[in-house]
Amino acid sequence: MIIKLSPIRSDAQISVFRLGDMLTISGLAFDFSSLPEGATLPAGSVQSPWLLGPVERVAGRITASLRLPHAADAGDDARFPVDIVDPAEGPVQLPGLPILPAEPSTVGMIDWSQLITAEDKAAAAAATLLAQAQAEITRRRAQADQAIAPLQDAVDLDEASQAEADLLKAWKRYRVALNRVPEQPGYPASIDWPAPPA
Repeated sequence: MIIKLSPIRSDAQISVFRLGDMLTISGLAFDFSSLPEGATLPAGSVQSPWLLGPVERVAGRITASLRLPHAADAGDDARFPVDIVDPAEGPVQLPGLPILPAEPSTVGMIDWSQLITAEDKAAAAAATLLAQAQAEITRRRAQADQAIAPLQDAVDLDEASQAEADLLKAWKRYRVALNRVPEQPGYPASIDWPAPPA
């Protein structure tokens, strides 16, 4: 388990106890043992005023961020805290704060319907990558269309020089190559973009 700390100036008290993948924070017990590898519970899905940001499981470890209240005259260890990595089970010593006696605990609310699985993240990343590739194809296609239009007009009116006719063919080949980009084996993660005519 990794507990990240975000210092805030406050006279409030917080107690933290760890038992396996369960954290009891000021009397509210949150059991994260059901959190799958690579998954995230977004901010707000865990109902605690002390928890900040998402709770995640990465490389088997639960990572959670807590607000760390500190006094006005707190030392650097409380004002600039380091992560608490793999704290022992039982009360967790927070920098600048005393360990408080155990409180009766109640089950804290976790909205598991907001869970973002590793598969969800991968699908979202793939959709983003595809949208970016499609947008880039559209941008390059518009560039090709803009270059082709006046050259095609010159050819249609029998007013094109040989250089213009050759350039028109080159731009049309480029446009055809752009249309075939989605057929590439690594698309959209790996794209061998055709070069536009010089």
